[in-house]
Amino acid sequence: MKDILLQTVKLLLLAVPFVLLVGIFYVSPQKVDFSDLKAETESAMDLTEMQQADAQLLRRLYGLNGEELSDWILWTAQDNMAVEELLLVECVSKEQAEQVRQAVEARVDTQIHNFEGYGPEQVQLLKESVTEVRDTCVLFVVSEQAQDVKDSFLKLLYPRFFRP
Repeated sequence: MKDILLQTVKLLLLAVPFVLLVGIFYVSPQKVDFSDLKAETESAMDLTEMQQADAQLLRRLYGLNGEELSDWILWTAQDNMAVEELLLVECVSKEQAEQVRQAVEARVDTQIHNFEGYGPEQVQLLKESVTEVRDTCVLFVVSEQAQDVKDSFLKLLYPRFFRP
């Protein structure tokens, strides 16, 4: 009897996170104004050593045309030896969001290649970077605070699952 109760408790403990994850992945995100999403993600990251990029840098780093996107923001490190970046994009379609995701993957691969051999801390940050695609929103973060930024992003899109 005690073994059955213990097994049941274990199953319940495993089921709760699974149900939450399924809910996050299969429930449509709440529609959030881009300015709110931008403010929330920017506030979750220390941007003091970073600079806001323009459309020309977006095209150079990611091969993306800023005018074709619904909205976007890009922050990059001021120091050429730093890899910290914050890219938040609202796309016009899910297909475009997939193109942005692919551009992000290419950017990560390029940066890892550029820093391999002499920048182990930068390579580690790149390997631990966060890329989230939710409906037509794409978030990419390279930072020690990447998880905090991701959590802020998801809290706005899925407020039912992230209550304080």
